[in-house]
Amino acid sequence: MAATAPVRDDSSAIQKEPTTTARLTFRLRPIMRQGVASSIPETWAHFSTIDDARAAAKEMYHDDRVLRAFIVTDEEPPQFVEWVER
Repeated sequence: MAATAPVRDDSSAIQKEPTTTARLTFRLRPIMRQGVASSIPETWAHFSTIDDARAAAKEMYHDDRVLRAFIVTDEEPPQFVEWVER
């Protein structure tokens, strides 16, 4: 029987690149006059750019129950980005 040489594991020496790139996404948070924001579709959406979030906030203002809206990052915890005016 032939003796086998021990196998050396060099995988720990190799720097691995992350497989996913973290992209910053945004969400809208409305301040309501009455009721809850769960019935407004823009509340549940994720936006890849700040401009998309601003455009969706303009649509959100068509609901007269929305007093104000602001944009936050889609992180845990969310970070405030900006208020969106009417």
